[in-house]
Amino acid sequence: MNLATTPEYQAQFEQDLNDILYQVEHYYPNLDEAKKDKIKRAYWFAEKAHQNQSRFSGEPYFIHLVAATKILLQIQPDLETICACLLHDVIEDTPVTPDEIERRFGKRIRFLCEGVEKITKVRLQGKERELESLRKLFVAMAKDVRVIFIKLADRIHNLSTLDHVPPEKRTRIARESLQIYVPVADRLGIHEFKTQMEDLCFKNLNPEEYEMLSNQIKQSKKVREKFINAAEKEIRKLLTKAEVEFVTVGGRDKNLYSVSEKLKKKNCNHVSEIHDLLGLRVIVNEHSDCYRVLGLIHSHWKPMPGRFKDYIAVPKANGYQSLHTTVLGLAQSKVPTEIQIRTKAMHLDAEYGPAAHWAYKQTSNARFDEDYLEKTSWIPEDLAEITQIKSSEHFFRSISESLSAKRIHVLTPKGDVKNLPAHSTPIDFAYAIHTDIGNQCFGAKVNGIIKPLNHELSAGDVVDIMTKAGRVPNPEWLKFVKSASARHKIQASINSHTKEDEKPLDNSPRVKTQIRTTPLGAAPVREAGFNSDHSIIIGNESGLGHHFPKCCSPLPHQEIVAYNTRGRDFVIHQKDCKILAKLEDERKLEAQVVMQKKFTITAKDRVGLMRDYSAILSERDIFIWDVKFKKPKNETLIGTFTVHIPDSKTFREAMQALQGVDNVKEVQVI
Repeated sequence: MNLATTPEYQAQFEQDLNDILYQVEHYYPNLDEAKKDKIKRAYWFAEKAHQNQSRFSGEPYFIHLVAATKILLQIQPDLETICACLLHDVIEDTPVTPDEIERRFGKRIRFLCEGVEKITKVRLQGKERELESLRKLFVAMAKDVRVIFIKLADRIHNLSTLDHVPPEKRTRIARESLQIYVPVADRLGIHEFKTQMEDLCFKNLNPEEYEMLSNQIKQSKKVREKFINAAEKEIRKLLTKAEVEFVTVGGRDKNLYSVSEKLKKKNCNHVSEIHDLLGLRVIVNEHSDCYRVLGLIHSHWKPMPGRFKDYIAVPKANGYQSLHTTVLGLAQSKVPTEIQIRTKAMHLDAEYGPAAHWAYKQTSNARFDEDYLEKTSWIPEDLAEITQIKSSEHFFRSISESLSAKRIHVLTPKGDVKNLPAHSTPIDFAYAIHTDIGNQCFGAKVNGIIKPLNHELSAGDVVDIMTKAGRVPNPEWLKFVKSASARHKIQASINSHTKEDEKPLDNSPRVKTQIRTTPLGAAPVREAGFNSDHSIIIGNESGLGHHFPKCCSPLPHQEIVAYNTRGRDFVIHQKDCKILAKLEDERKLEAQVVMQKKFTITAKDRVGLMRDYSAILSERDIFIWDVKFKKPKNETLIGTFTVHIPDSKTFREAMQALQGVDNVKEVQVI
């Protein structure tokens, strides 16, 4: 029996359409009959296209599209996204073509439908299929983020109906959702979707723990409600007396997944042991009222030290803005209570993310607000780079790191804000500004003080990048950069230089190719513990004049700092030198001791020769500082290498390995 033909289904069909239109009317400004008609046409068209299709449960397939659209409406999307959600499986699962979608509903809805369709329509198998699906997801997302709104709504409904799929597939979908789709929702600031997916994944992956926590929270529900009601009443009374206009004062509960994570973090066994499950939220009209409310609350209840966060002055990476504080004594309770204070606009962004950002502008021609994406500083900067990565394994690692990383705000000297992963370095910051800035970086000042390029940045740091034309990235940077975007750009630049080195050489008497355009020949080191293999690198430069002071005698293994005396030479101090601590910070430059070696390789020229040299050296952590080639006679190529080595034994092993490379005639240390 076809359930889609029953009277019950037909009645539900009409009711669902009315429910969708009612929800849209609730938040959409100036929803006229023409806009309603477009939703109706998409609804009827999708139902007809899927008329003879069913889900695993036996229900008509169209029920899934309706459910996904109702979930989508929770984040108050624009009309194009609503229509595309209703139509998003039509291209993949029915004979309807993209051209027909465009003819009936327009180019942008076609693009959104194709974007969702391409994410799913992959013919590979196993892990490779999953990785390629994710790649397609992020490629589509980089072009129009609304694709992910639809995919998230689709995923939430699928997670809620996993009882009808085999256990192995159920686990895979839940785990993938928790690892990828939950962080995506979080990074976009879609709190509504994030919490729903977390709890659904939790329920499917750990059903027993889910049920146990659910019962524990139900048991304490009445006590919590009594406290929240009393606390709300106290805050309303305080704000009314102070004549502060507010929209709402309400309580909020943590979702089950976050409760589970907090129990693990604090090593607790029962929800009664966690004191910050309770929270309140105050919504006001004006920006200035947020701080006024904060002052009133702190004057009436004792704030807990270290628990105040100003996400209005310094928003989170996903654009989230709010004041957070934790106080004691609300409703005569000794339990710490977190209070969030934000404006109505901030609340809309916090709960629904960029999907609803256009809504509070109250424009007659409301459409998706692309300016919001700039606030996230993630979609255009990270995704566009990451999606170019060819290796599926490398791509998956990069996107996972990018999604899971906590973010910090770092500023340029002009006050421009860049969102970076926590523990980022000046190199990450330089590449966040521009690829050329990163490639040409040789030093950085953090809050006016010169710092090493691997220095860990903190939120609010002001970073000034020093550059020099002609530089190329140092492969050593790959060991400490944190952002996937910076890592990709460094690797791409290194690869491009390697390709240049592999080009066949002409018959000119001398051809010079440099990986680094820096002066060669380290200044002689005359100090106890140093030998002729040691070189001092100052500000990423080799060969700069320097000497050692009498106040300290650094050894090769110790951290050092170069001090610019404004004379001919730099003075090399131990990093913890007491005399250095008294000197001007602005004139200090990062420096390091390296073991430097030079050798020549004579070989019969061929394509890929430099690639083979590089592979042997890089796998032993030997860094090519400089290389020159000359071709004294036909087909003979002599390369002179300057390298930095970890130790003498590793260097000897590398020399032996280079001797075994095809076409190599001689390897000689000089």
